[in-house]
Amino acid sequence: MRSTPLTIDLKAFGADIDNLRAELKQDTGAKDLEHFRKIELIVWALSFIGFATAGFGLNPVAVIALAAASFARWTILAHHVSHRAYENIPCAPERYKSKVFGRGRRRLIDWLDWMTPAAWHYEHDVLHHYNLGEDADPDVTQDKASWMNGIPVPVRFLLVGIIAVFWKPGYYAANTLCALLNKQEKTNIEFSSKEQWSPFRKRFWQTVWHCWLPYISFRFGFLPALFLLISPEAWMSALINLLVAEIVINLWTYIVIAPNHAGSDIYVFDEHYKGRPSFYLRQIVGSVDYNCGGNIRDFMQGWLNYQIEHHLFPDMTVRQYQKAHGRVREICAKHNVPIVSESVFKRLIKLTRILTSIDTQPVWPGVIDISERQDRAEAA
Repeated sequence: MRSTPLTIDLKAFGADIDNLRAELKQDTGAKDLEHFRKIELIVWALSFIGFATAGFGLNPVAVIALAAASFARWTILAHHVSHRAYENIPCAPERYKSKVFGRGRRRLIDWLDWMTPAAWHYEHDVLHHYNLGEDADPDVTQDKASWMNGIPVPVRFLLVGIIAVFWKPGYYAANTLCALLNKQEKTNIEFSSKEQWSPFRKRFWQTVWHCWLPYISFRFGFLPALFLLISPEAWMSALINLLVAEIVINLWTYIVIAPNHAGSDIYVFDEHYKGRPSFYLRQIVGSVDYNCGGNIRDFMQGWLNYQIEHHLFPDMTVRQYQKAHGRVREICAKHNVPIVSESVFKRLIKLTRILTSIDTQPVWPGVIDISERQDRAEAA
């Protein structure tokens, strides 16, 4: 890992990223909309296949289809609509607008998940993206795992496995709502505090009411109850398939999402960035891409394998990430900016080493900005 500041012409680097952004925006249009609609149709088709086969005993078709649909509905549809990637494209449907998708009654249609859309938007789109790796980032991995310090290492590995199975309701639902309520109520309650998790405190029951109860009631109550119209055996089969699919969903999203900003080769930051070029640089050195290329591979990874491109251009379409991938690497090579890209499974190992405190993430040493020297010299 780099232990000395990076020497870079920050102004020129920022200008190259700006130019790429302008080029990608210029190319965004009907093809992006058509691409996203196809993904949406695939998600609905998977949902239909999953529920249509759920009443016929425990079977892999139902489990995989239900899990894939839920995975993609969050990581691809909800994620990018929330970032406003499609709403400014002419002829984009209303449901592709961030203030419409999943809001109010549409939560049941578009995206009924453990977390609420408003909480997800604030915690992820605002706090995480614009405070990446800083104290104000609610998703700094090694900070969230600090409570395991002092626990024997083998037990830590066991706990990480348990977390992976329950991480959507246990982490993302509670953490996102905690962040939003802190803003609304002007409080500063820690996610790991007794205020958040004690059944005798208000914040715990807010999580139950807004996050857990709606999802559990619909996913494991209403949906399997429809199969009672067929038989009690069909109801039991549907419930089992939905429960098993939920475990798969949690593991799948954990494997893809959690390693995006973790590892001994990914930096954290002890101060806020200054200026857009500095923001760009931090998104690169504080994020990691997985193996990219091809719609099937990208779908399986929820387009989160383009995490660097997404953090540089959070309001860009998924099709544009594919186009930006090679260009970002060319710019980084030109300016000698380190960039990390690796298999998702290798990154999972590095994440686990961070969570178990075997490794730590280094603090960014900063930059020596050549453009500032040049500006001072010209001013003199």
